[in-house]
Amino acid sequence: MEIFWRLMFGHLLADFTFQTNFINRWKRTSFAGLLVHCLMHPLFYVALCWPFLRETWVSNAFFRLNGWECIGLVFLTHLLEDWWRVYTIHKYGMPDNTVFFVWDQVIHYSVIFAVVPLAAASAARAGFFPEKWPILGCLFVLVTHATTVLIYFLEKDMHGAEYPGFDEKHLAMAERLVLALCFLLPSAAGAAVVAALWLGVMSFLRRRRLFDLTAFTFYMGAALAVLCGLAARVVYY
Repeated sequence: MEIFWRLMFGHLLADFTFQTNFINRWKRTSFAGLLVHCLMHPLFYVALCWPFLRETWVSNAFFRLNGWECIGLVFLTHLLEDWWRVYTIHKYGMPDNTVFFVWDQVIHYSVIFAVVPLAAASAARAGFFPEKWPILGCLFVLVTHATTVLIYFLEKDMHGAEYPGFDEKHLAMAERLVLALCFLLPSAAGAAVVAALWLGVMSFLRRRRLFDLTAFTFYMGAALAVLCGLAARVVYY
């Protein structure tokens, strides 16, 4: 499963952390922008999966594909899916909502899973969690940039909210990240106490209007941060 988690980490980095507001707008208005965004994915995949690229990832009665070829396939399907999403939004007025966002991500994850060599020797080296760092990397992106995008789509669907500004976005990410990191403290009881204190302090500051986050953004973000923090604790320890 080394390859699976490294590909997932690469996807999350390219699709969230390094997809800036500029690139997001560019890919929606120009095929060149879409191509630049999609090309970022194989760059991360190659860098993260370099030791495994010469191995056979997919092997059946019809064809055999090594790592290079599988990464090329993932790139092409990602390009096609993102192009289709942009095209249907502009051509047919499809709503760019939470359902479309989740659907888009499910397609990407499904393609990645399809090229992972689950039956190969490389998949059986150390079980489902062979390495900690790529899984922790995935959780880092999920609790920061990915949660920002998910909450934006939910609030957009419910209240027509705009994408958060720079200060609001990064303040919320920092608050969630610290909350998730609390669960990596050695003592489980200490982790719970510190996390509860941090959440209480941030809730107090929000009520005092010292920073501007909606109740939904704050509490939904906190819930996802707790889930990511607990998952990180399981993986790390």
